[in-house]
Amino acid sequence: MGFSDDLSAIYSSLSSRTAAIDEKISRLQRAKGEINQEQNTSMQEIRKILEPELGSLWMGNRANAFDQSREEAYKIMQEIVNDDYEDYQQKIGVVIGLLKVERESLSVIGGLANEASQLLDKGEDALEELGSRIDDLKRRIF
Repeated sequence: MGFSDDLSAIYSSLSSRTAAIDEKISRLQRAKGEINQEQNTSMQEIRKILEPELGSLWMGNRANAFDQSREEAYKIMQEIVNDDYEDYQQKIGVVIGLLKVERESLSVIGGLANEASQLLDKGEDALEELGSRIDDLKRRIF
């Protein structure tokens, strides 16, 4: 396989890997947005758990047990909505950041591939350096 074929394979690999990363980032950003939207909706909905205020309308052991159960359900839902949803969004944000770093490294490798392509265009004068560059690119990408 010649240098031109090697460069073609490198460009192809870079392109497919970048597209795959972009797709992952897009899906994760969508998921993060949906979680945020669900969190906002849930925050409004969990307030309804405490409604209606029973006050003096309902008294006794059953009323107290019901109020305690309702308060416990409210606290659990609040923990889920406030803590768990935030954790999910934060973890997704970290993964998105890592994918962006990976995409940037592929961009750097693409720049190196462009330099190798320019050496290929120079012909025999740059064959040794071209071979060295392509070997370096293969190590980085494959």
